[in-house]
Amino acid sequence: MKIGLQITKNNDKYKKLISFIDHKKISLVHIKDEQSLIDNFSDLDILVTYKIKPEVFKYHSEKLKWIHIGASGVEENLFNDILKSKVMITNAKGINSKPVAEFIISQIMYFSKNLNKCHQFKKDKIWNQWDLAKQTKQLYNSTLGIIGYGEIGKELSKLAKSFGMKIIATRRLQKKVETKKYVDFLIPTTQIKEIFKQSDYLCITCPLTPATYNMIDRKAFKMMKKESVIINTSRGKIINEKDLLTALNKNHIRGAALDVFATEPLNQDNKLFELDNVLLSPHISGNFSQYQEIMIKQFNQMLIKFIDGKSIKNRVCKKRQY
Repeated sequence: MKIGLQITKNNDKYKKLISFIDHKKISLVHIKDEQSLIDNFSDLDILVTYKIKPEVFKYHSEKLKWIHIGASGVEENLFNDILKSKVMITNAKGINSKPVAEFIISQIMYFSKNLNKCHQFKKDKIWNQWDLAKQTKQLYNSTLGIIGYGEIGKELSKLAKSFGMKIIATRRLQKKVETKKYVDFLIPTTQIKEIFKQSDYLCITCPLTPATYNMIDRKAFKMMKKESVIINTSRGKIINEKDLLTALNKNHIRGAALDVFATEPLNQDNKLFELDNVLLSPHISGNFSQYQEIMIKQFNQMLIKFIDGKSIKNRVCKKRQY
């Protein structure tokens, strides 16, 4: 069994990463770039990569049984040819759930504790204690809405509950209203309007699919509280950016914390850079220093099951496209 690893160009890093893979029944190929993949693709049984392009996928052969995407988001890899093929697709769901949840809590704290104005105090040196105190909010009894109650949503709800927040969440396959240990109301997507209406902090942690594209639009913003903050660490195209800018400029909502954008890198002329009620970060919420090591270790566990003919978690449903 031959496995191609398109995860790093660096030879030393590659050698370190493959030390976490059980080599007994397989051979490994270091795929450094697209040309290397094209040259080796027809001989591969498995490919581990972060992204594969349609024009490169056509070089695979019937030998290819499995492509593992070393990230949670897979939408850019789900083009027609790969969806129609018999190739199994898996992702690295779960390994960044805690880091993303921690990042979201920091975004919430930024707004609840007015950290931008504390930073401004450092620059201006003007003692404005009581003005800031009156604007500071506590998280206790505030409502956190979670759209996408998956691995990240679950970790986030645990952290939020420790602050005494009320949690209302939704997920695609939810059929009825339920109460979970860390969720006050887990509701079907047919009732998503309740999340828009009730949330003080609305967090998007769902995948980008045809069903979620531009899901947060002008209608959603009109339902939200004027003091609510929207937080997106998932995919930029889930929010209609034009409608978001309008909502922010007209103070229909209090603010936004955005780690992802419709177009990345974010263009330097983007109007989001000019708004005081926006916290921006360059798509870093799910990253951490040991990411690749943990990703490869996760893949190795999946590989062992694959070789033994056992079922594998994190399989991407080609119909639902996540």
